[in-house]
Amino acid sequence: MEFMNVLDSSRGQCDRFKTIIFPLLLVLTWHTCSFSFCFTRAGEHYGISPLILKAISKVESNYNPYATNYNKDGSIDYCHMQINSYWVKHLGYRWRFLNNPCYCTMVGAWILKQCINKYGYTWDAVACYHTGKSLKELKGKRKEKAKKYIKKIVRAIQQIAQ
Repeated sequence: MEFMNVLDSSRGQCDRFKTIIFPLLLVLTWHTCSFSFCFTRAGEHYGISPLILKAISKVESNYNPYATNYNKDGSIDYCHMQINSYWVKHLGYRWRFLNNPCYCTMVGAWILKQCINKYGYTWDAVACYHTGKSLKELKGKRKEKAKKYIKKIVRAIQQIAQ
């Protein structure tokens, strides 16, 4: 409260701080804290490094919880983890909760865990998250696209880890 009284005591720059910068700081703080918590919780629950989950979110949507991508095959990817509409049949009514960043992270971790169970804790599992198949199963342009995706994930992990 005293903080706001100090701001009220002088107009001009303080008004700009209250109306623009202060709310922006609150949003940025909430954004960082909420995603960190979700990545850690999802990682612990599924036995996956939160760093990999953060990197996937960074590459897929730059952490945008409202990201939507319409694919050439008619499917749609949702939320910061870009969960494909293929998964609707597995999630049922819970599909509508993907707008919750924590739930989206948990679903992304669950999907990656399916890939890890199938291909091991390897880059094939990361390729599977992106394409539904391992590198060994892909051919041509799809294989090259998956390799580029893995390189992006590696770079994101390196950036996040610094």
